Amino acid sequence: MTTVTNKPSERSEHKRGRPSEAERQQIDARVIEAAFDIFRAHGFEAARMDRVAAAAGITKMSLYRRFPGKAELLAEVILRHSAQLHADSTPIPDVADPIASLQTLMWRYRERISADKMLALQRLALTAITEEAVRQALGHVRARYVAPVDALVDIAKQQGALPPLETEELREILFDLLVNDAASLPLHGYSSTTDQRRIFEQRWYVVEHGLLLTNFYRSRGLDK
Repeated sequence: MTTVTNKPSERSEHKRGRPSEAERQQIDARVIEAAFDIFRAHGFEAARMDRVAAAAGITKMSLYRRFPGKAELLAEVILRHSAQLHADSTPIPDVADPIASLQTLMWRYRERISADKMLALQRLALTAITEEAVRQALGHVRARYVAPVDALVDIAKQQGALPPLETEELREILFDLLVNDAASLPLHGYSSTTDQRRIFEQRWYVVEHGLLLTNFYRSRGLDK
């Protein structure tokens, strides 16, 4: 008689006990990395949940228990990878010189935004921008990035180093001049760190001779 040995099913494995917290975190990390690779390779529309599950080494049912759909999965990919990129990008603010702290922070943001991983995340987000989960994730990412800038802008305004405009307006001026074009510059032939730094310094010169000097003359009544 031939004895047939069946492989343990997911149900029988589940009866052995639920994964520990450490195991669950490892599984989640595998899922996020697998999802990022598949989204980046195939795009949001063509990516399939069963491919992510197979790459992460879990069942499709297990993946859907974690994330109800592709949009929620992509949102988590954006949140986690953005948090990793952001973790070491915020310097300790120097309240005695908030302008120097702003310059340092803006350059670090520029470096992060032009990183390959961040560029890939931005492209993916744009392809799924109509998804509510993705929009919410982008809102959280933006809030994380602008909070330290707003804090430094407020300190600089209190010290008279920046003009008394709305904090949000000053923040957007800084981002527009110093950060937002970082992702597109490589497309125009400015791909090296040296190029990026030179352009950043040129933009910072505009800030110094625009916002900062304008406020200097205004504070002394010399702009009339």
